[in-house]
Amino acid sequence: MPSSPLVVALSGLSSTGKSTIASQLAVIFAPPLYILTVLHVDDFYKPQTELPYRKGLLDWDCAQCLDWPRLEHAVKNWRDGVEIKEGKTNPQPQFQKHPTAVAGEGIQKQEGNGITKALVEQLHAEAPTPKATDIPQRILILDGFLLFTPSVSSAFRSLLDLKILLRAPYADAKSRRESRSGYVTMEGWWEDPPGYFDKVVWPNYVEENKGFFVDGDVEGGVDERICEEEGVSVWVGKTDGLAKVLTWVAGEVKRIVEQNRS
Repeated sequence: MPSSPLVVALSGLSSTGKSTIASQLAVIFAPPLYILTVLHVDDFYKPQTELPYRKGLLDWDCAQCLDWPRLEHAVKNWRDGVEIKEGKTNPQPQFQKHPTAVAGEGIQKQEGNGITKALVEQLHAEAPTPKATDIPQRILILDGFLLFTPSVSSAFRSLLDLKILLRAPYADAKSRRESRSGYVTMEGWWEDPPGYFDKVVWPNYVEENKGFFVDGDVEGGVDERICEEEGVSVWVGKTDGLAKVLTWVAGEVKRIVEQNRS
């Protein structure tokens, strides 16, 4: 009997390496034992004309800018075995940005993030064998932001088997975000206006995720009781590099695969 399909939400602050991690997970959990699909939440933005404003600036970084019914429908279809056009099954490692940034800009490039071929091969070798070796374990990685925060419906959150929250110190995240030259959108081109990170990106992140941290301090300690109740795994490191983050995330995915075998 095949194992149940698993949905992994890889969420967190802009510029924390989510897309890079997602693309490497597709190599670690690869055929023939796994079929891993990456679904970039950036593909589910509402039209720019429907986005809200925050402090006089167009807000691309809040939960309200996403088409949640369409995203929920896609996840449910995937669970039912229906191919979803936005999904990328076992894609080659890629380094997409949010919403869709110019190649080569912003977040750490492959050669500078500490992730090596040897590390990925080692993590692949350590991937557990699914329950039915003749039927691949299906995994869906949702690569996005604010995927399981209070603004997201409980119905959507109930679809998630593993909730992972990546974080970065304020200064690092701001530097990475502001190093990006701009973004390709459905309507054309978007550049963060001056002060966008401080007025929009960071406040949205804090408001939506403060409940997972002691005293609401998103740069402080994790509230383990709340995270356990909500089923959220939070990266506790800060500036340790993406290689360590990838190793940790892969370990979390392995954990639910092993639970799924029993």
